[in-house]
Amino acid sequence: MKALFLSFAISLALSWPPIARAGDVEWDTDIYPKRNIFPSFLIGTARVDLPEELFASWGDNHIGDPQGVIGISLSGVDAGSKVEVVVMGNDYMSESRIVEKLEEPAEDLVIHPKISFKYGALAKVSQAVPLDITIGLKVDGRSMGEKTVTTTLRPINDCLFGVEETADEGEEPTVSDYSWLFAAYVNENHPWVDRILKEALDTGLIESFDGYQSGETDTVLLQIFAIWNVMQRHGLKYSDITTTAAVDKGVYSQHVRLFDEAVTAAQANCVDGSVLLAAILRKIGLRPSLVLIPGHMFLAVDLDDESTIGIETTMMGARDLRPAKGGSRKLKNLEDHNNEESWDSFEAAVNSGMETLEKNQEKIDSDDLDYQIIDIAKAREMGILPITYSKKE
Repeated sequence: MKALFLSFAISLALSWPPIARAGDVEWDTDIYPKRNIFPSFLIGTARVDLPEELFASWGDNHIGDPQGVIGISLSGVDAGSKVEVVVMGNDYMSESRIVEKLEEPAEDLVIHPKISFKYGALAKVSQAVPLDITIGLKVDGRSMGEKTVTTTLRPINDCLFGVEETADEGEEPTVSDYSWLFAAYVNENHPWVDRILKEALDTGLIESFDGYQSGETDTVLLQIFAIWNVMQRHGLKYSDITTTAAVDKGVYSQHVRLFDEAVTAAQANCVDGSVLLAAILRKIGLRPSLVLIPGHMFLAVDLDDESTIGIETTMMGARDLRPAKGGSRKLKNLEDHNNEESWDSFEAAVNSGMETLEKNQEKIDSDDLDYQIIDIAKAREMGILPITYSKKE
């Protein structure tokens, strides 16, 4: 009997899964990028699985949400162990968890649960604020404690466009490119877009917005000008405000005004003006793109399947047509004094945009991340959502 009992005990020892000891387990919170939370990124990518060339890959040593930004790093857990990670709920996310049985030993393993975000609350974040995130860990049912990390919750206006990734010793850091996120600020569904289009029709410069249906590039160009004209009547001026309140080394972002903010403030930097005009053009069925070159953005739009023009949107403020705003008289032709001035500025903006586009076309066609065209239609096909309009309280 003694020998039989010993044999049974050995069998149990061989078959029973290892139990992690608290002293062996090492773990810490992992918030990407560099303890920053960007609502614009979370909303813009809520329903899309981004390809690896657009989203920094966590590599093979990762489990959970492949686009996860809130999780843990873990070491000292044997293969076969069951790991449970819980992210506690707060004003911007519901409690979320992941439970996984490890197929390989955990050494520098990164785990990201799929977080249930409260997107409506995120869309209303208007300034950078600290946000405490608490995460708990269990291994084989045994609690390894909870940890709280203070992150920076960025305002909805902060657009993440690059992250300098940590490099191994002796290697140069790489930069993950997120500039495609600017497409999320092109909100063709914003309720103010229809208001702008109605004002453009009221000028009498065009009878309708039919996109490409006419088949005439001159007609397409006139539709673009009618919108340009109305934005000038709103007194839209160039503003070089691009800085963000929160700054972290290696995390690159830019302040971008939402559609109604730019119109209400009558101010727009190169990005604000480009995403604003792109939203209206997309609404009427045209194909706009955002063009990025170092330190600047302007707009490109297809006139047909073969021709594209560039538009230097910062020149929208070259003429102030506000004195003509509110008149009941329809402005039927370009001979109207204000329309002449508006057309001159529009023509100059197209000439400038075309010159910049042609000058940088070779680099835009290359793999240089500083020179890019963000096709809004393709961004929508990929699933990049416009940032939700949130009525100011």
